[in-house]
Formats: sequence, C-alpha cells, structure tokens
Amino acid sequence: MKPILLCILTLAVTAATFSAPKKDDSETVIAMERKAMDAWGIGNPDEFLSISDPEITFFHSAVTEKRVEGLSALKELYGTYRGRPLFDSYDLRDPKVQVYRETAILTYRLVTRNGSLVREWDATEVYQRKEAGWRIVHTHFSAARQPAA
Repeated sequence: MKPILLCILTLAVTAATFSAPKKDDSETVIAMERKAMDAWGIGNPDEFLSISDPEITFFHSAVTEKRVEGLSALKELYGTYRGRPLFDSYDLRDPKVQVYRETAILTYRLVTRNGSLVREWDATEVYQRKEAGWRIVHTHFSAARQPAA
C-alpha cells in the first residue's frame, strides 16, 4: 500500500511542478511591459530600471554594439535618453508569454511612431520570478524585417 501512496504523491508533485502557466502571470508580465513602455513615451527609463534584475543583460541593434551587462551599465545607457521621449505613440503587437516555472519569456512586435516615421522592432524580454516579483533578466530588441514588397 505504501508504494502506491508514494507513487501517487510523486505524480501529484510532478504535475504541480510542470503545470500550465497561470493566466495572471502572462497578464502581469504584459502589464509590466506596457507600463514601462508608457514611461519611455515621456522619456522616463525608471519603470524599466525598477523591474530590471541587477544581473540583467541587454542587446539593442540600433543602440549597442555589444551586450550591456548589469543594472549599473544599463542605468548609464538609459540615462542618456532620460527626458527624451522615445516615441509619440507605440503598439505592442501580438505579445506572447511563455512561462516555465520561474521564468517568463515575452516576445512581441513593437511599433513606434514619431510624427510620420514608423519603426518596427522585434522584442524579447526574459523575466524571472524573484522575491520582489517578476524581474527582467535579459532584453533584446532588433529592427524588424519587413516583408518583401
């Protein structure tokens, strides 16, 4: 009887460990990203910095030549944009969040508008659940490839 009970408990723990992501995790991550993008719309990098992990890594095809490592280096980079709105408006298109235990991967197409200039970026944000909540541990933005005309 004990081996059967042990087997049932093992299956229950395994199922709980690999359970489907909670819908609220996806909604939380997307809401955090939108709030941070809203702040960039007024030239404020603090929202992104406040949700970034101390060990964050960062790539941006139009901004960096190499990987930015650590929160202090990211603060320095973002500081050069402080007070300068990055866009007049934006869309976060087709966001998808994949949650794997304590890691959430958010991908989306960022469309920014500055006057008549429209730019599109492919974005990946890797979040990790920490004691303080979800934190960005890796960011990657690159110019989106446009379909052939």
